[in-house]
Amino acid sequence: MGTIYKLKCHHCGHEFERRYGIGILGRGTLYCDHCGKSQAVDFSCGWDPLPQCECGGTFDADAMGLCPQCQTLMNPEDIDPDAPAVMWD
Repeated sequence: MGTIYKLKCHHCGHEFERRYGIGILGRGTLYCDHCGKSQAVDFSCGWDPLPQCECGGTFDADAMGLCPQCQTLMNPEDIDPDAPAVMWD
């Protein structure tokens, strides 16, 4: 199951939500570990290698994308530990 987390940007303080991980049906959103671009994926028909981004980075289930306010690359450490997480499928 995937999780929706609240993030707080360590650069500008902007708070927003981000889907993290891949749902039980094999669907999810991956983010480039270099530029933060997002890509929807469907792994329900089998596991393919994670795709390469046009910037040269790799779309990764652990990357969190960019802050929508200041475009800073986010990390799992930016998850707000006090905000409840919501499970999604």
